[in-house]
Amino acid sequence: MNDKEIIEAILSEDNCENIIMTDDNNDTFEMAQLAVIPLHDMVYGVLELLKINAKEVSEADAGLVILELDVDEETEEYYVTTVEDEDLFAEIVAEYESIPEE
Repeated sequence: MNDKEIIEAILSEDNCENIIMTDDNNDTFEMAQLAVIPLHDMVYGVLELLKINAKEVSEADAGLVILELDVDEETEEYYVTTVEDEDLFAEIVAEYESIPEE
């Protein structure tokens, strides 16, 4: 999936499919969508890592992945990056955990 497809899939209320990303080393990561968190004028996708290169992740590798979903309105460019800042990551996780269960 390219950045545009990832953003559209995460932001679509009708989409429940897993997100598949490929990094610069051609490793693939399959993640389940959990939530969309708007925070600090940015939108973040909260996902759970399920598989790396089509193999289920170990307990050590399992966990949350947070993606920053950015769209440049002027150029219509789409950017997806992982949140690496520990404080921001923790803030987004706290927002996610405060969402009431349905």
